[in-house]
Formats: sequence, C-alpha cells, structure tokens
Amino acid sequence: MTHSLVIEEVLAHPQDVSWLPWAVQYFFFIGIAACAALFACVLYWRKKEQPELENLTLLIALTCAITAPLALTADLHQTARVWHFYAYPTPWSWMPWGALFLPLFTGFLGLWFLAQHIKQFTLKSYSVTKWLTIGSALSAIGLLVYTGREVSVVQARPIWFSYAFPVAMFLSALQTFLALLIAASKSEGTLQRKLAWGQSAALIALAMVMVIWVSGNTLSGSAIRYWLDIASSARHYAIGWVVLWVVSLCFCGLVLRHPLSLPLRVLLALSAMALCWLMRWTLLIQVQTIPKFNAQFNPYSLPAGTDGWLAILGTFGLWIALIIIVREVLNAIARRMQHG
Repeated sequence: MTHSLVIEEVLAHPQDVSWLPWAVQYFFFIGIAACAALFACVLYWRKKEQPELENLTLLIALTCAITAPLALTADLHQTARVWHFYAYPTPWSWMPWGALFLPLFTGFLGLWFLAQHIKQFTLKSYSVTKWLTIGSALSAIGLLVYTGREVSVVQARPIWFSYAFPVAMFLSALQTFLALLIAASKSEGTLQRKLAWGQSAALIALAMVMVIWVSGNTLSGSAIRYWLDIASSARHYAIGWVVLWVVSLCFCGLVLRHPLSLPLRVLLALSAMALCWLMRWTLLIQVQTIPKFNAQFNPYSLPAGTDGWLAILGTFGLWIALIIIVREVLNAIARRMQHG
C-alpha cells in the first residue's frame, strides 16, 4: 500500500494600504477644526466679550476646516463618485453622514466667521449669528463622532475596533488646538495659564484613555499588545508618542509657572501637533501594514510624490498659506475702513 504525499504551497500576496497619507492629514485638521469650533461656541455663549480670542479661534477653525476636506478629496480614489453619497443615501453607513456633516460644518463656520468680522468692522450684530454658532457646534460634534466611528466600527482591523479610538482622537486634537492658541495669543499671564491648564488636562486624560485601551481585556487591547510584542516598529512609534507627550506636558508646566517667549510657545505648539499627527499616522497608516487576509506584514514605504511627502508638506503649506491670506485680507479691510 502506497501513500501519496500532497504538498500545497500557499502564496501570500502583500496588500496595499487603502488609506494614504491624505487621510492622516484629513483626520489631523478636521479634529483641530471641530475642537476650535466648539471652543468658539463656548466663548460666544459665555457673553463675556473676548473678540480677539474668538477671532483667533475662528481663524484656526476655518482654515483647518477648509484644508481638511481638500485632503479628504485627494484621498478618495474615485473623487467623481462623491455625488453618490447624496443620490443614493445609505444612512446605516458612517460615510454618508460624513458627506452631510462636512459641508454643513464648513458652511456654518464660514458664515459665522464673516458675521463676526462684519460686526467688528461695522459694529452691527446679527441675530442669525447665534444660529450659526449652534449649527457649527452640532456639525462639529457630528464630525467628531463620524471620523471616530467610521474607523472604530471596522472589526477586520482589531486595533481599530474600540470606543477608545474616537476618544483618543478627540483628546489629541483638543490639546493641539489649545497649544496653537497658546502660541498665537498675544496676551500674557492669565489667559495662557488657563489654556495651559486645559492642555494639561487633555494630555492627562489622553494618557489615561491610552492606558485603559492598551491594558484592557478587549479584542483591540489584545491586538495592540500583540503588535507591540512582535513588531519593533510599533515599539518605536510608542516611544515617539511617550516622548512627545512628556515634552508637551513639560512645556505646559513652564507656561503655568511664567509666560513663555514666542519661540518657546511655538515649540510647544510643534510638539503638540507632532503628537497629534504621529498618533494618526500610527493608527491609520501603520495599522494597515498588519496582515488582515495574508500571513505576512504588508510593507509600506512613504513615497516622495503626491501620495507621500508632497501630500503631507503640501497640506501643511496650504494651511499656513490660508492663515496668511485671511489675516492679510482682514488687515487690508481694517486699514481701508480706518482711513475712510
């Protein structure tokens, strides 16, 4: 009796990442924009006139809100099919909700920004402004929920499959926004200390959420621990998170003791932005290199073209350009109004 030996060879083909760096830029800027809009809404309804702080907050919110959807559009592989979200609604999916909230958010925010500066130039207030603030706040909350849940509902990526994901994304964006306010605010002392307290609280809350997430007895927590055990790159990113978190918290401590000079405040903002951006890069891009259907890690190298470094640098360049353009236009209008 003879036995035949059958050998089957399984070939594992590396899977390309479906979300490109453009998606990281979108998640980065839309989180800051939403947090800024909510903060501006709080300033408006407190009825304490702080026009400079409100104007600065709205400037950050609007420029980020314009940059974010442009990055998202670039990430869509079939941009011309965006209209399908409106023509064929699927409310049980999170993606159509994003197509609804994003234009509403940018529209409400843009009209609020105009109303705020018309009031500043003409000293005339409009009752419609309060409705614009409410619309901006509600659409901002919708965007925060949508951007978090469209990722955290994906069971095929166990690391993403956690309610901690949207919370961590919100807290990291919040501390970045507060750091930007500290860097851009001209007033010293009390305001900077209040903002530093807020950023410190957001950083501490972020650390608590991450500890609970990673150590939790959940599918996502187990997947993160396993990734850290087997992948040196995951440990390198984790070290980067910790270093940037410590640096940002130390800068906040310095602000609480005495007002910082502009260069140090800029360093604070850069460290906070780097932490926020690195978290999104790790969770959105590097997690896609973990095998989902095959038996090996999917290699990814950041290209130099429009789907790589150029996308990242270009998006930040666009944001800075928008800030400069808007500020110069407002200054030009103010000078013209002053001189008749």
